Amino acid sequence: MFAYPEDRSLALALARLAREELRHFEQVLRVMNWLGVPFARQRPGRYAHGLRSVLRTSDPGRKLDLLLMSALIEARSAERFTLLAPHLPEPLAGLYAQLAVSESRHHELYVAFAQATDSQGWRARLAVLAEREAELATMPDRALRFHSGPPEVPS
Repeated sequence: MFAYPEDRSLALALARLAREELRHFEQVLRVMNWLGVPFARQRPGRYAHGLRSVLRTSDPGRKLDLLLMSALIEARSAERFTLLAPHLPEPLAGLYAQLAVSESRHHELYVAFAQATDSQGWRARLAVLAEREAELATMPDRALRFHSGPPEVPS
């Protein structure tokens, strides 16, 4: 949103998305409070850092990569919320199902902006980034996180 303010349609769409994400944060905090789960600050995980490490750092490729990375993160979130929701009690099941729908819609938004940014090359670049994203989401991880792979087995 702030990296490309000249792209007014993108900035406006991301401002709306940011407000929605803040509402989701409030919903999660309410459920955590209701369940008696304390809020704990989390360090950034390996997943997003690993994705950012393969992004191009200058334009015109940087904008496309940021949009595609965001699309991949939203798609993975939607997938995981969808898989987890049926196995959780209420109110978590309902919240996760709702979040899955939102994350899927966010994924579609980012893909549409990526297509508009580079109508010829977005699919090829998505394939490259998606391969890395799949590795990061499935490789063993020391800390169990929403976007982590399976827990690392101590040797």
